[in-house]
Amino acid sequence: MLRPIGCIESCFREKFGTPRQGSLVPSAPARLRILPEYLPEQSLAGLEEFSHVWLVFQFHLNTNKGFRSKIHPPRLQGKTMGIFASRSPHRPNPIGITLARLKAIAGDTLLLEGVDLVNSTPVLDIKPYIPACDRPARPRTGWVDRCRAPRLKVEFTRGALADMRAVVPARSRAKVKRLIADSLSHDPRNPRDRAQLRPDKELAFFILHYDAYFHIRGGRSVVGRVTRADESARSRPPLAPGLV
Repeated sequence: MLRPIGCIESCFREKFGTPRQGSLVPSAPARLRILPEYLPEQSLAGLEEFSHVWLVFQFHLNTNKGFRSKIHPPRLQGKTMGIFASRSPHRPNPIGITLARLKAIAGDTLLLEGVDLVNSTPVLDIKPYIPACDRPARPRTGWVDRCRAPRLKVEFTRGALADMRAVVPARSRAKVKRLIADSLSHDPRNPRDRAQLRPDKELAFFILHYDAYFHIRGGRSVVGRVTRADESARSRPPLAPGLV
């Protein structure tokens, strides 16, 4: 039986807008507090010497109702690929692995960056990244190299910048703006959802304590509004202050 060793506290509050790979938004902050029964003062000893860690986690928000042998990776624009040739979260067993930067360890808590996990994701294990073992000499990356995902140019309207001055503390404003821009540059839309693909469609994603409203037209993602999110109306667990 698998039991979580802790749950991620992430800037990404819902599935929509969470990056599809950790390295896509390298500044994305997260924290992982190890549960007391795993004796963090002992079990984390020595981990502070490593720059990156592998996180083995559970896709706890999956809605799978059965096994599908083929899936639709976003960068394939509607084409299919075998489930085991992808990193889709919709797997026979809802288990994933991601590489995150370890900034520091504070007591029982890992301070992380570059995490592609939604808030409250259960973490099952931690393993240090060791280049001599984890980085092969001549890797092949199959269809991924042939279908590189495009990057969008992200712009903030004057109204969005004014919103940020009103709702985001000055000390965090630059980091929040960068988080929003990095996240939107990779186009969070589902390429099979025609409603999301409409150029006049206003979309929003929930990041840290804010809702960022945007639309995508051509190769640009334009942020039109940024508001303080009504966290009391959300079904997701609350986020403690201080992540950014």
